[in-house]
Amino acid sequence: MASAIATLTALALLAAGMPAAAVNVDTGEDVDEILDCIKANQPRLSAEQTVTLRTLDRTGSARVSSATIYWQKFGDDSKALIRFSAPDDLRGSALLLIQKGERADMFMYLPELRRVRRVTKRSITGSMFGTDFSYEDFERFQGFAEDGEVKRLPDQEVEGRKVFVVEGRPARGEESAYERIVSFVDQERCIPIHTDLYEKGESLRKVMVMPLEKVTREAESWVPRLVVVKDLVNQTQTELLVDEIELEKKLPRKLFSESALAGSH
Repeated sequence: MASAIATLTALALLAAGMPAAAVNVDTGEDVDEILDCIKANQPRLSAEQTVTLRTLDRTGSARVSSATIYWQKFGDDSKALIRFSAPDDLRGSALLLIQKGERADMFMYLPELRRVRRVTKRSITGSMFGTDFSYEDFERFQGFAEDGEVKRLPDQEVEGRKVFVVEGRPARGEESAYERIVSFVDQERCIPIHTDLYEKGESLRKVMVMPLEKVTREAESWVPRLVVVKDLVNQTQTELLVDEIELEKKLPRKLFSESALAGSH
């Protein structure tokens, strides 16, 4: 998702299938080494990013949007916000994620509706603001989604880089578009450089790529500056480019409130 529009806020370190809290299964190998690696690369307090999203349809036509993404920890809880500034038909639209313990809630504001509404589990698999990220992808991208089963697969090499390989499956009873998510995590920089998202029937639906040549060092973290999501069924693609980023900046608590969400336009 693994790369939760995938970390945006957690800087893609928990992107699409790397859960905030993993439940190990008995595989003879544990995932602690990988989770510790990822955790060590996370910002401690916050992240603020301005991003450009470029979505290509199957004919190659592009739609470009601009947004700011905020993330901050509040004790053991986390909150994330994406707010669009362009194009005109998206300006003022916003999405807020709130994680308290094991519970994650999502709220959306659309200027034309002039009200805040909750994103339900029934609609979580739908496209988010016309991109190839679903609401579920964005939730996973922020590391807010819970996976019921996470296991470590044998290490591999991807483009000459040693990678950890982790397979995640949604918790039983969880609403999800995916049956299985496999992430390939660079062992040196602790970033999932490639993620495969399989829908039901073991059909590969989406591929998420974070090119290492677009990873930069910011404060104490390695940060992906480009994330590419390809929908293999719809034959579409969304590129997320991080234009500016600031870590460990104290953000106002009211920024992450439902009332502020409605006042963002």
